[in-house]
Amino acid sequence: MGLLTRPVVLASASPFRAQILREAGIEFTVQPANIDEDLHPIDKPRPYVRSLAARKAMAVATGVPRESIVVAADTTCAIAHEIIGKPGDAADAQTMIERACKAGLQRVITGVCVVDARDLATISFTATSLVEMRNASREEIAAYVATGEGMGKCGALSIESGGTLVKAWRGSYANIMGLPIEKLLPILLRMDV
Repeated sequence: MGLLTRPVVLASASPFRAQILREAGIEFTVQPANIDEDLHPIDKPRPYVRSLAARKAMAVATGVPRESIVVAADTTCAIAHEIIGKPGDAADAQTMIERACKAGLQRVITGVCVVDARDLATISFTATSLVEMRNASREEIAAYVATGEGMGKCGALSIESGGTLVKAWRGSYANIMGLPIEKLLPILLRMDV
């Protein structure tokens, strides 16, 4: 039996978010949100991820059983105040990683929205972790990019496999993977009544 009695729906196809929920003892089903993330006018990292998470959660919440709790998240990286999205190709990934290594520090920001499908009440929050990058050479970065691990990830960095490029990190490791479970779990427990 899982940690919660109410059904949880993860509005994400991310295997890392699913892994985090499983490791927390939460049983869930997956129903990715079908929204166009490119049509998003917000250009500040925290409001950007918070708004996208809310759009994803609401897109799914209206089509699930009323007793469900829907969890949606969106993660981005930021250097200074600029959003660093996902790479379009290997050249884009190389540029992103080179820039992060040169800057030395990037923020990983996740917006989370939890919706109670009974009344569509929402709770949302953001979490920020810091990733300090090593001053890696172009060749080291190219070798990492060639693995393909950074494709589909904000800032082209997979903390799990790109660790050789990371000098240190602060904050929630789960947040860097895409779901700050430390902040999410108390919310789920409160909603599970």
